[in-house]
Amino acid sequence: MSFVLFSSLLYAVENPRIKSINFIGNSALSDHELTNVMIIKPGSIYSQSQLSRDLKSIHKIYHQHGYYFSFIRIDSLGYGHDSLRINVFLSVDEGDQYTLGEVRFLGNKVYSGNELEQVMDIKNNEYLIPENLEYGIDRILSLYERNGYPFAKIEIQNISSYKEEAKMKLRIDIGIDEDQKVTINEIRVSGNKMTSEHVILREIRLKLNELYNQDRVARIPILLNRLNIFSRVDEPELFLSSNGGGLRIRVQEGNTNTFDGVVGYAPPRSTEEKGIVSGLVNVSMRNLFGTARKLNVRWLRDERNSQEIGLQYIEPWVLNFPVNLSGKFNQRQQDTIYVKRGFEIRADFMLTESFMLGLLFAQENIIPSHNISFVSKSQAIFTGVEIQYDTRDDIVSPTSGVNYRSGYQLGRKKISTQSSAEQRLSLDIDFYIPTFQRQVIALGMHGRNLSSSRIDLGDLYRFGGTNTLRGYRENQFLGSRVVWTNLEYRFLMSSRSFAFVFFDSGYYYIPADDKRNVLSNQLVKYGYGLGVRMETAIGNLGLNLAYGEGDSFLQGKIHLGLINEF
Repeated sequence: MSFVLFSSLLYAVENPRIKSINFIGNSALSDHELTNVMIIKPGSIYSQSQLSRDLKSIHKIYHQHGYYFSFIRIDSLGYGHDSLRINVFLSVDEGDQYTLGEVRFLGNKVYSGNELEQVMDIKNNEYLIPENLEYGIDRILSLYERNGYPFAKIEIQNISSYKEEAKMKLRIDIGIDEDQKVTINEIRVSGNKMTSEHVILREIRLKLNELYNQDRVARIPILLNRLNIFSRVDEPELFLSSNGGGLRIRVQEGNTNTFDGVVGYAPPRSTEEKGIVSGLVNVSMRNLFGTARKLNVRWLRDERNSQEIGLQYIEPWVLNFPVNLSGKFNQRQQDTIYVKRGFEIRADFMLTESFMLGLLFAQENIIPSHNISFVSKSQAIFTGVEIQYDTRDDIVSPTSGVNYRSGYQLGRKKISTQSSAEQRLSLDIDFYIPTFQRQVIALGMHGRNLSSSRIDLGDLYRFGGTNTLRGYRENQFLGSRVVWTNLEYRFLMSSRSFAFVFFDSGYYYIPADDKRNVLSNQLVKYGYGLGVRMETAIGNLGLNLAYGEGDSFLQGKIHLGLINEF
């Protein structure tokens, strides 16, 4: 007992607590304002190192109020009679208060002093915050780098003080070395064995003899990675030669043909049912003949007697214009009820590096099986428009950016001798937000809406499962209006490997159908779980364990996927 008491007293003597913090000499800022920026407070344990850091914080707040030559030091430390409490006395010499009076630029020829001062965005007669001065210099440097001066150098040469109308002001002299003006007269590409150099040059959207632009050069790896045919794209290197400036672009080709296989298992909902094994096979060839042409073949089985097959071909940069033409065919066998068959032709106009406008023409046919009275034979023709805005840094495993896509289709559906108008709306927004190091939030919001005076079973949207609402069977839900969200928190292990937890939510509305004796209905569902995506020697492996609303531990849905590159 006595030993414990002695140890406690010894700890208290060696680590006294602060009784009070006192400031001497301050008038511009109150004791309360200064104490607020300190970590050490009355009642906390005294720490010399933390007090030193707090003095720097006090210096910073004085700088923000224009007292650039203030001085703060420890005046004294007063211990109580028992050495268990300590009074801290800090001496403050505030000095004079300064505002910004004049900024002088030296050596600039391309831009005037007024232009540079506007770019810096710092104003006279205001307090000068050092961080804002640094940001302003960076903005001037970026201005030069965007307009052909990649070797420009900027530095603060002198800061002096002077008095004007009884007020103290600062004069800042900024030296600028603009160096030479550079145009891109040559582009050298290396590392491409199969991909045509012409494909790479058209994607980076740089023309010869144009001024060097650092922002556009920095986007080259992003633009090339969006092709999804390179395993690595190095940062472009600027070089000078007798012909002027040039860029060296190094790439490493990846395997551009992928086999994407997904197996899903949904356990039985009762003892009278059997579990359902679903499957997805997607074969993608993304660089046919080294020209970035694409061919995709897709097969899906989501129920025992239902399957879907699709085929898509994309011809990029038709006649060397930033226009992609594509054709798509899709057929779905829905149990023994009907066959839905459709094709689509579309043209995507790449207006900028991030913005695309698409125009499409589509036709759909629904062919009911024999002796099915509640599904009508129909044909529908649609025309539509779609816009996309994509700033993702990588399309396979993005860590920042947004992908926005919305579409509108207008058409007519013909059943026997009658026809009706149809409208379709779609919206998809995906956000990728970096949080801490190697951690990313992925948030997706999606919606579909069908409007028509007559909506049949084959017209409804299907959702649920791996790519929409996890925790449920593939295409488990039907609706003329569906909305779902996907929220993931990802822990990155490599560029294409990450573990994640997720929460999905979904809403669907199904209209009444007198033929099938179905009343209108709407419902909200949610799913949650965890998963991992790993880059392995046999391909990119994905594994999800998902639970739907009310599921027990043994009722989780397992989705196993393999993306094998060959």
